[in-house]
Amino acid sequence: MPEENEHSAISKILSNIWKIPDQQEAKLIFKRWRASELYLLGPLVVLGILFSLIHLFTWGLPTWREARRYVSARCVVVNPYIHNLIDQDGHIGYRPEVLIQFQDRAGRDFLCKAYDRTTLSESEGYTYTLAEASKAVRDYLPGETLFCRYLPEDPTQVILKRDFQIWGWLFMAITVSVAVFGTSVLVWLAKKRSVSAEEFAKPFRSRERYPTVPTPRQINESPGTDLAYRLLMTFSPIVPNLIGLGLAALWSLIALGTFIFVLSVCENRLEMVFAILFCLIFCGLGAAVFCLFLRRVVRIMRTGTSILEISNHPVYPNRTYRLSLRQNGYLAASSYTVEAVCEEIARYRQGTNTLTNRKEVLRIPLFSRADFRIPSGETCREEFFMKIPPGAMHTFHTHSNDIRWKISVLIRTGKSGTICRECPIIVMPYSPDAV
Repeated sequence: MPEENEHSAISKILSNIWKIPDQQEAKLIFKRWRASELYLLGPLVVLGILFSLIHLFTWGLPTWREARRYVSARCVVVNPYIHNLIDQDGHIGYRPEVLIQFQDRAGRDFLCKAYDRTTLSESEGYTYTLAEASKAVRDYLPGETLFCRYLPEDPTQVILKRDFQIWGWLFMAITVSVAVFGTSVLVWLAKKRSVSAEEFAKPFRSRERYPTVPTPRQINESPGTDLAYRLLMTFSPIVPNLIGLGLAALWSLIALGTFIFVLSVCENRLEMVFAILFCLIFCGLGAAVFCLFLRRVVRIMRTGTSILEISNHPVYPNRTYRLSLRQNGYLAASSYTVEAVCEEIARYRQGTNTLTNRKEVLRIPLFSRADFRIPSGETCREEFFMKIPPGAMHTFHTHSNDIRWKISVLIRTGKSGTICRECPIIVMPYSPDAV
């Protein structure tokens, strides 16, 4: 009787600690889970769509419609010259103008001035200095045949130099990309997590004995070839290195585009020297980082895949489990290590910031080999055993704390660095009756 009373008291304490949420609490967790994604991606999508529509209707469509109104024709340069205008303050402004001769579609000859879009007005475009206007005029030679664009309803409205307005199209591309990317991610998440609140609450009601231990359903749905289950590889360094490679490429392209733009507006040799220095520093930095990540990506993709299988899952402490490793070539490693790792994760708030701390609490060596080499196209199979100590903490998950177990594959390739691949496992609380 005393033992039964003690057991019932312990059960009450555990039931209070591992409280299973009811349906209303589960729905509240479900709403917060959905809201976190909406708060993160929702403003991004809304801003992307809003700026895309504003830029489209205020700049994109008017520019496109105006460009369609003009038709192309061959013209002959008659006389390039500089025109000036004195404003109310007595300041003299200059703009280049070119006298051209062309025929419209009806065969009528026209002799009129033209340059860019500002030449269509008598009072715009006088923003050039005398040196800048002289430089622009020198690009046109009398008797040279070029292409111009004119309005069919008023052929005297002619444009000789077209402004491609690259920054306007670049802004349009960025806003549309943000809107499309955010919307795609939201649709993908909605499709992946299209479950009802009742279905979301099922795991809370089903894990009556160990509610804070995640279910091993995802791992147990992957049957193995040699053993019972194939462990899922959830972390591979290829993804962060590909992201770094893309960011380095984007940095280099932006720096190169800025250099080309600055170089086009340089007026003297000193400004050109500063532009070249800018290119050497920023483009060189981007190219160096790009080459670094490219080397890592090539090394990771060249290394063959690692496949781990386990004899049973979930894992109980103080029991022996057989693991099978299948490493495909090519592989040239100075050391190859497989370890079972337990880490603790704590999340806490500091003001408005949420901080996450990780600490490794246990590492169990399972397999190790030095100077491990596998030729391309071949496969190496190794079997070893794993036993979790009975005093080790089981897998644990709450809102603020996690205890995670994983099997880590460390491939050290000498000077090239280390490739780390991780497979999560579920370790249950110690039970002498576990099968």
